Amino acid sequence: MEKLPKISEMVNLSGKRALVTGGGKGIGAAISSRLVEAGAEVTIADVDPEIHILAEELSASFAKCDITVPEQLKAAVQQAADGSSLDILVNNAGIYPPTGPIAEVSDDFVTKMLDLNVRAQYSASREAVNYMSNGGSIVNISSIAALRGGASITAYSTSKAAVIGLTKAFANELGPKKIRVNAIAPGIIDTEGLAEQGAALKEGGIDVYAAIAANPLRISGDPDYIARATLFLASDLAEFITGHLLVVDGGSTA
Repeated sequence: MEKLPKISEMVNLSGKRALVTGGGKGIGAAISSRLVEAGAEVTIADVDPEIHILAEELSASFAKCDITVPEQLKAAVQQAADGSSLDILVNNAGIYPPTGPIAEVSDDFVTKMLDLNVRAQYSASREAVNYMSNGGSIVNISSIAALRGGASITAYSTSKAAVIGLTKAFANELGPKKIRVNAIAPGIIDTEGLAEQGAALKEGGIDVYAAIAANPLRISGDPDYIARATLFLASDLAEFITGHLLVVDGGSTA
């Protein structure tokens, strides 16, 4: 019988370089932390310059980056690759404000949402692939809103559904290069951002805290749950998985 690698070896990311966009707060910070813990050399790309403090605490690198600006995105990818190679890209950066009733959503708002949540993920992946000559893993963050929609979040739901399509297309094209591309659809995760949007969402008909209380597990979504799923998809545990959408929602969509 062929000797199988140990589980501890399969989640060991020592010697791997990773870039996490929007990696300084909420889900992104949890992902950055778990990847560092697994041994990866992590670069956190974030538009907030104060995130350099978190990066220092985690012994990670920091790249001030607005991912919608091509020059800044290219520089962040190059920094993460250290001019050589990149093994992991986590496309986490995005915006999720309530978009309001359909009749009140402007074309400019939809364009902004799609630019950050979809186009920039595409661009980041394209840039990262240039440094993945030895294969790699790309993990895109989508949402359960892509699967079931919701009132007052039409533009957001649309953008996150597009991420699923992007993931599958990239997986097919990049598979022969040993680059795996997967996505995670988080459920309602209790973050500072969610707290800030809670009242507006409720006004639009979405009571997020009632939804959390109603999921089958009856527990609140923690950012670390998404970080653990990301670690799984980025590691050799998921060696034969690509083009997959992993739903992590406490059973909300069951």
